[in-house]
Amino acid sequence: MCKVFLLYTCYGDKMEKDLELIKLYDIYGKLLTKKQQDIFSEYYLYDLSLREIAENKKISYQAVRDSIETSKTMLESYENAIHMNKLVNINEKLKKIITTSKDLNLDKEELLELLENRNEDDI
Repeated sequence: MCKVFLLYTCYGDKMEKDLELIKLYDIYGKLLTKKQQDIFSEYYLYDLSLREIAENKKISYQAVRDSIETSKTMLESYENAIHMNKLVNINEKLKKIITTSKDLNLDKEELLELLENRNEDDI
């Protein structure tokens, strides 16, 4: 059996969840405290272990774990309240449909411009 398939079978759901958290961090990361941002990015973006982060920051392993769990909860609660990630995904799908469609009765350029230039008040 293929090693990549085995890895994906074992860790696929975790990898998808991690990618989703990273997307949420890209959107809402600035709403976390500086310390939470540092710990979250070291864990998810730089792939450091909890122990490595604890040693680097001179804090306990449990403090690192708590910070990551709190950050995850906060990012998910921001998304549940604001739905920005959902809007980004919808925009991406709309752009794909518009750019690949051969039978739209609408002006593609105008639709794309509206999607790209939509300001926050339109949401």
